[in-house]
Amino acid sequence: MRRETTSVSQEDYLKAIWEIVQEEQVPISARLAEDLSVTPPAVTAALKRMARGGYLRVRRDGRIELSAKGKSAAQHLVLRHRLAEKLLTDVIGLEWSRAHEEAERLEHGISPEVSRLLLERFGRESRCPHGVPLLGGMSQLVRKHGAIRLSAAEVGRSYEVLRVYEKDPRFLEFLDARKLRPGARLRVIERQYDETMAVVVAGQGSARMHLGKPATERIWVRRLP
Repeated sequence: MRRETTSVSQEDYLKAIWEIVQEEQVPISARLAEDLSVTPPAVTAALKRMARGGYLRVRRDGRIELSAKGKSAAQHLVLRHRLAEKLLTDVIGLEWSRAHEEAERLEHGISPEVSRLLLERFGRESRCPHGVPLLGGMSQLVRKHGAIRLSAAEVGRSYEVLRVYEKDPRFLEFLDARKLRPGARLRVIERQYDETMAVVVAGQGSARMHLGKPATERIWVRRLP
C-alpha cells in the first residue's frame, strides 16, 4: 500500500498554521501570506488543495482550522524541526541564532526512524534550543509551568526565561549578548509608561537592563516562588 505524504509546500503551510495557533493568534490567509512570504492568491490556491485533501477547512469568517489529519501532519513536522535544531546546536555546534533557519531546510528530510532515534538521543522531556518542549509545544509550557509573556510580568517579581521567539536571528543575537537564553533568571524592577521594562538578570550584577515591548512580547517566562 502506498504511503500518503504531503509536499514540502503543504508541510510549510501546515506548520505555519499550527505555529500561529500555538502563539495564540488567529490563523487567516493574510497572516499565512506574511509568514511564508507568498502572495495572497498563492495562499488561497494552497488552502483549497489542502482542504480537498482533508487537512483543513476555511470557515466563512476566514479562520483556518486544521483537521485531525492536518494536526497530526503539522505536529510531526514541528517535532522534526525541533529535533533538527537540537542536532544542529547540541551535536554540530551551530550558533543558536542560525538553528531555526537551517532546521527549516533539514526538517523535510528526516525520516520517522531518524526522528525516533533523535528523540531517544535527546530525551522526550527536553526542549529545543529556544525553549519549546520537543513534545507538547507551547501549550505544555503554559499548562505545566504557567508560562506568560514577559510583557505581562509583575514588577518586583522574579522569573525564569522559558522560551524565546526563534524566527528572528537578530533578536536571538540581541538576547545572547544579554545572557537572556532559556533558563536565565531575572527580576522585574520597573515598568515605564511606554511599557519598557527594567530588569536585573541573575549573575549579571546589579545593572539594570531595559527591554522594550517588542522584546518582552517575544520572551516567555514562569514566575519563581
